[in-house]
Amino acid sequence: MYIRTRLAIALMLFLIVVLVGFSLAIYELTHASLLGEISMDVRSRAASVIAAVQPLTGTTTLRVPDLTPFASADVVVEILNPDGTVRASAGYLDRNASDLNGSHLPRLGLIQQPGQPFETYAQPVHGGGQVQGYVLVARSVRTINLALSQLGGWLVPGTMITLVFAGLLIWLLVQRALRPLERLAQSAAAVAASGDHRERLEPGVRFDEIRRLTDTINGMLSALDNAYQALGSAYHQVQELSEVQRHFLADVSHELRTPLTIMLSSLELISKMGNTDPDFQARTLVDMRLEAERMAQMVSQLLMLARTDEAETTLHQTVLLADVVGEACQQVSRARREPMLNCDGVDALEGAAVWGDPDHLKQLFLILLDNACKYTPQDGWVRVAAGLSESSAIVTVTDNGIGIAATDLPHIFERFYRAADARSHSGAGLGLAIAARLVQQHGGTIRVESSGGHGSCFTLTLPLLTEAQFLSSLVL
Repeated sequence: MYIRTRLAIALMLFLIVVLVGFSLAIYELTHASLLGEISMDVRSRAASVIAAVQPLTGTTTLRVPDLTPFASADVVVEILNPDGTVRASAGYLDRNASDLNGSHLPRLGLIQQPGQPFETYAQPVHGGGQVQGYVLVARSVRTINLALSQLGGWLVPGTMITLVFAGLLIWLLVQRALRPLERLAQSAAAVAASGDHRERLEPGVRFDEIRRLTDTINGMLSALDNAYQALGSAYHQVQELSEVQRHFLADVSHELRTPLTIMLSSLELISKMGNTDPDFQARTLVDMRLEAERMAQMVSQLLMLARTDEAETTLHQTVLLADVVGEACQQVSRARREPMLNCDGVDALEGAAVWGDPDHLKQLFLILLDNACKYTPQDGWVRVAAGLSESSAIVTVTDNGIGIAATDLPHIFERFYRAADARSHSGAGLGLAIAARLVQQHGGTIRVESSGGHGSCFTLTLPLLTEAQFLSSLVL
């Protein structure tokens, strides 16, 4: 059963109880009021008659006046002897139909007469210290019954009509009061059917309980939408990570398969030929060693990449950028005699400090310098320059090597990506991916400008040490 039906029935039952009780109360009060008036009337008439029949002074005999003035069409007046017999009367009472003997006098109450009841009152009359008789006044209550019958004739249909109209009015009012709830339920069902958590229920104009319910539902929808978006974002991130991991494992498998295949083939040839060809055996061992070194380098880079993929590296000390870049330049210069490496521009970083990991920063510059030297011919050059802005340190690594084609520029920081011109050189395509990750961990940026055959310029921007970080480093 709907709420509106239960509410309408409850209100109707309450209204029925109130109206029926009110009608009964009016009926009983009217009956008591009319009966009280008749009782007062018979008492008053009895008192008047007693004054007229009182014995004269010095006598005990009752006077018997004309009783007609004291009676009327519905009033009977009698003077009774002490034994209850009638001495005089105005009007008629059937003594066979009622108990009006002397043993029940005086009395006050209703007596039944043929066709109608009477309200009676009997008062003794004293003379000489004894009861000389009684005065009895009786009045018909037919007028009361007629009035009450008319009143009941009005109250019963009036109550029924009132209940009908009140029931219709209650039903309409309940329908009108609950109509906003129906619209709210329809709107909520539409939102549930659409599955769009961004939709909201239309709030009502009045600030009542329904408006509060609407605001509560909208708040719940907003919370669900936020949770759904967070879940969707997490799901997409997991999907992206899963896709990256799948590609990463595929690339690692591909990159490791080549040297392993070469090494296994070489070992099989050596096993078949034995010591019959020492020169071939020596060359094969050299090739195997190169492939093993390539695999070791790749594993080291993969380990570095895995570490950078973990939670952000804790940067916990002040690093003088000039020292880190200078050490990287010296290490590359000792390892490579050609092409010419010029690091004179590092002097501009004197006194510049950043907040970071010195080992990671050194690895970052070693990757950039090694990458530039690898793809620059022997008679070429590699130049390191630096500068300071208001809040950042800028380091550029420029070369006049083979450059990078425009189609390859958007992908050079991807893992295992190697441009077509770079595949003739050793490497696994992980260096620049590691460099980009290290720059990101230090809050910096890296960009490249290049074109095929005209060299490349990598520009690295790192934020300088802030005052808060400097004070924190002093505390540590």
